[in-house]
Amino acid sequence: MDLSALLHPLPEVTRRKRFKASRIFTVEEMDLKFSNGTLATYEKIVGGRGAVMAVPFDGQYFYLSVEYAGGLESYQLGLVKGKVDSGETPEQAVVRELSEEISFSARKVTPLKLGMTVAPGMLELTMYVYLCEDLYPCKQEGDEPEPIEIVKVTVQELKELLFSEDSPLKEARSIAALTLAMHKIGAL
Repeated sequence: MDLSALLHPLPEVTRRKRFKASRIFTVEEMDLKFSNGTLATYEKIVGGRGAVMAVPFDGQYFYLSVEYAGGLESYQLGLVKGKVDSGETPEQAVVRELSEEISFSARKVTPLKLGMTVAPGMLELTMYVYLCEDLYPCKQEGDEPEPIEIVKVTVQELKELLFSEDSPLKEARSIAALTLAMHKIGAL
C-alpha cells in the first residue's frame, strides 16, 4: 500500500480570521496557497480538546443509548459520547461520560481508535473511541437535559443493526465504533 500522498507538502496558511458563530461554535476562515500555486479560502469549526465515545459491553450485551439529536430533530440510537474536559485524558473522559450518561463505569477501558475524525474538511474534532468492559453501577450528575435510555443488544442483534439497510442505527461514528468493538471481541 502506497501512502506517500499523505506526505504531500501542506498548503501555506496566508491568513486566519476567527468568527464567533454562537455560544458553542467558532468558525475560522483560512486563506491557503497550495504547492501548485492555487489559492483557496477554507472555513472550519474550531475548538475543544477532542471528544470520546464509549462502547459499553458487559460480555453479553452492548449498551446503546437513545437520546435526542437536535440536528435531525428526532431520537437516535447511538453510543455514550462527550467532550474531553480541561485537565482530563481521553480515558478519564470516557469513564466520566459513562457514569454521567448511563450510570455505569468500567474497570477495563481499551482504546479502539485514537484519532477518528468526522468531516475533517470543515470540523476540527478528534474522537477517541474505547471499548468499556467490566461494567458496574456508578452514577454522576451530568449535563443531559433528560435521562438517556439504554437499549441492550446481543452480538447477533448488533450485527443486524450494523448491516441491515433499514436499521435505526444511523450515526456513522457509532457504526464505526461498534464495528471496531465487534472485531476486537472476535465477533467479526
